[in-house]
Amino acid sequence: MSDHSRRDVLRGLGATGTAGIVSLAGCSQQEGDGGGSTPTATEMDGGGDDGGDGGDGGDTATETEGDMGGGEPIALGSIFPITGTNSAYGGGHQQAFNLAVEEINDSGGVLGGREITPINRDTEGSPSRSAQKFRTMINQEGIVGLVGPYSSGIGTTLAPIARDNRVMEVSNGNTSPALATAGVNESNGVKYYGRTSPNDVQQALVMARVLNQSIEAESASFLYVDNPYGQGLAEAASQNFEGETLNMVAYSQATSDYTSTLDSVFEGDPDAVGAVMYPGNGRTILQQWNQGGYGGQWVGAEAILSPQLLSDLSEIVEGMYITSPQTANSETFQENMGGQGNITQFAPHAYDATYLMGFAMEKAGEASGTGIARNIRSVSRPNDGDTTVSVAEFGAGKEAIGAGDPINYDGASGSVDLNENLEPVVPYRILQVQSGEAQVVEEVPLSYFEGKI
Repeated sequence: MSDHSRRDVLRGLGATGTAGIVSLAGCSQQEGDGGGSTPTATEMDGGGDDGGDGGDGGDTATETEGDMGGGEPIALGSIFPITGTNSAYGGGHQQAFNLAVEEINDSGGVLGGREITPINRDTEGSPSRSAQKFRTMINQEGIVGLVGPYSSGIGTTLAPIARDNRVMEVSNGNTSPALATAGVNESNGVKYYGRTSPNDVQQALVMARVLNQSIEAESASFLYVDNPYGQGLAEAASQNFEGETLNMVAYSQATSDYTSTLDSVFEGDPDAVGAVMYPGNGRTILQQWNQGGYGGQWVGAEAILSPQLLSDLSEIVEGMYITSPQTANSETFQENMGGQGNITQFAPHAYDATYLMGFAMEKAGEASGTGIARNIRSVSRPNDGDTTVSVAEFGAGKEAIGAGDPINYDGASGSVDLNENLEPVVPYRILQVQSGEAQVVEEVPLSYFEGKI
C-alpha cells in the first residue's frame, strides 16, 4: 500500500486527537459513561456474556491457548475509550493499533503468512461493559491477545480475565502501581498482563522531586481523581515528599462544584498542591481555584497535560509544574499516523504493544496467549548479538527471528525494555507552563530511579 493510501485509510480508522505536545496521561475510569454514540461494526458485541465486573468468574481457557494453524487469520483485540471517559484519547489509540496491524500484514503477516485481524472495541468508560466485551472477544472472536485498556480501573477488571483465559493483555495506558504483578496464572506460572506505559512509582518520585527541590515546599496537600490511578499516584507522591502532607483529598468526576473539595485541599494553607486530575474536571477545578483566591503552587501529574486546556487557561495555569514520561519523537510514526495532531496520549504505546505481540508470536512459533506471554519480554530488550528494529520495521524483525537471531525493539514510545513485571522504566521530564505552553525545564534520566524502584 502506498504511503498516500495508508494515510487515507488511517484517517478513516482513528479519530482526530489533541494537537501540540504528545502528552502521556495516566488512566481514569468512570462507570457507565457511555457517551451516547452508536458503535461501529467492529465495536458491536454478540451475546452470551455475563457482563460481570470481576475477573475470576470461572472463565476457562479457550482455543486461543493453542495455535489455530492452517494459515488462518489471527485475531488480536483492542479496547480503548472511544466514547465516555477519556474519549478524547481513544481514537488515537485505536488508530495506532490499526496502523501497527496494517504494517504487520503489509510485511507478510506472522508465522508464515498469517494475517492479523483487528477486533476493535470501545470501553465506554465502563469496567463492566469492558469485561463483557473482552469475554465476547475471547469466546466468540477467538482473540489471542488484547491491546488496552487505557484506564487502570478497567485494567484491574480485565487482568484476571486475561489470566484465567490465558489471553495476553498489554495495556498502553495503565500506570497504577497495583497492576505491577497482575495477570499471573498460578497453574503454569505465566504472566498474562503487561504494559508499555510506565509504573506510576516513577512519576511519584518525580512529583516529589519537584516539591522537594524545585519548589522547596515545607507543606503540601494532594488532590486526586477518585480511582486507582489517582489514589495510587497521590499516595506514593506523598510518601516521597520530604515536607508535611496536610491533606489527602479525592475528587468525584460526577460533580461540577468543587468548592468544598478545594476548601479541604487548602485547609492549613499548604505551600503546594500535588494534583492528579484530568482535563475535563481539572478545567473546572482550576477555574474555581482561581475564582476562590486560594493561592499555592500546583504540581500536576501528566494527565492534565492537555495543550488545549493550558492554552485556554493560560493566565490561570502560568507557572504550574507538570511531570511527564519522555517518549520517542519518531518522525516515521508521526507521518504514518497522518501528523502529530492524531497522536493522542499513549497512542505510541498502543502501537508498540501491538508490534511486541507480533514479534512474540513469531518467536514463539505459534499464535497463542501463552506463546506471546513467554516471549514478549525477550523481544523488547537488548540481548547479546541482537538486531535492533524500530517503527515500521516489522519485516526486518521477523526476518531476524526467522534466522534465529535475537531482536531488540525500540519503538514509537521509546526503548520499551520490559522488566520482570513486563513493564518499562523510562526517563521523565519536568515541565512548567509558560504563556499557555508546557516547556521542558528539567530532564530526569533513568539513573535517577536506580535503587529507588
